Amino acid sequence: MNPFESRIFHGNQRKDGGALNRLGFLILSVLSKSGAVDRKSAMTAKEIAEAEDLGYKDNTVYKKVAEFELMGYVAAGYKDGKAKTFYITDAGRGALE
Repeated sequence: MNPFESRIFHGNQRKDGGALNRLGFLILSVLSKSGAVDRKSAMTAKEIAEAEDLGYKDNTVYKKVAEFELMGYVAAGYKDGKAKTFYITDAGRGALE
């Protein structure tokens, strides 16, 4: 698949057939449980990684969250200093179900 192609996502399935993996599920779960549901309550990748000691490095979590932003599962919140923050969207909550 061309990386510049538009992708359509349904539930937890991507158009290219990939499913929501363990890290992705954990990230969305942390955002949901932590109440990161709007720009004001958004969390940094470091906060997400440390929320439940996911066992992943901040950079790994950031890359997955950035991918989810493109997929529409998360959106950018207000910056925390220089750090970008993220919150779960309706599409992200749908992917958890």
